[in-house]
Amino acid sequence: MAKAQKLKVVVLVSPDISDIYFANQLMKKLNVVGVIVENQNEYSNATLFTKGLKYLKNPKLISGKIKEEVYGKRFRELAFRINYKGFGEEGLRLNPSPGVKVIYTEGVRAINNPIYVEKIKSLKPDVIAVCGTSILKKEIIAIPPKGVLNLHGGLAQWYRGVWTTLWAVYNGEPEYVGATVHYVSDGIDDGNIIYQGRPEISEDDNQETLYVKVVKLGIELMVKAISEIGNGTVRSYPLKQKGRLYLSRHVTPEVVRETWKRVEAGAIRDYLRGQTARKKIEIYE
Repeated sequence: MAKAQKLKVVVLVSPDISDIYFANQLMKKLNVVGVIVENQNEYSNATLFTKGLKYLKNPKLISGKIKEEVYGKRFRELAFRINYKGFGEEGLRLNPSPGVKVIYTEGVRAINNPIYVEKIKSLKPDVIAVCGTSILKKEIIAIPPKGVLNLHGGLAQWYRGVWTTLWAVYNGEPEYVGATVHYVSDGIDDGNIIYQGRPEISEDDNQETLYVKVVKLGIELMVKAISEIGNGTVRSYPLKQKGRLYLSRHVTPEVVRETWKRVEAGAIRDYLRGQTARKKIEIYE
């Protein structure tokens, strides 16, 4: 696909595999001038040092901390059975095109820090494309004259927030698995929608393979949306209803474990065999 009218695009992502893949694909297909990767690791050296002092001052907390770490380890083993093959090498590291400025933020979830706001401004983007960062504040939203676009891995009128593919499968609603490209607003995944799409589902899919499909579909929709912004043909539609909002804290080890059990018990197969009886849903296309 041809580059979109030479619009200058800045990409904001987290270090997650899917988000790095997103950035790499946009650099291939659009005139990306900068990529900002937001650190989201809460266990920086400074954080660990501060916590260490706290435990030394109050040894009674140590046993609780050990339990927390064991519990957390089990959760990560369950939650991050990432389908590396789905995104390949391009999900593991950035491959910046010549002339692309790459910035890694310091601290935790600091994308809205004034220093990074100024760095984004200095790149003079026409459009900002987002996938996986913290909620953006008005200082960043106001920067690009053509708007800030987000790839949301769900159908926003039914599912907002994070892990939305997992939740759709957990809730027995694979028909609500999909991608939304929308303008970023002050809320969470509730800005005007440009495009939505639903991936093809097969019997051997699970919540992770579906998420890979959702991201890849979302990238196509993002490129199409930015191309139409450049051509002056873009259309957008207000979100008529807000879907359920899921936050990171809602995704417990039990939820992840139960989702796998339901998939292994045939949740996707049963959906496909009975989908003609499901209610028809309308999406923004």
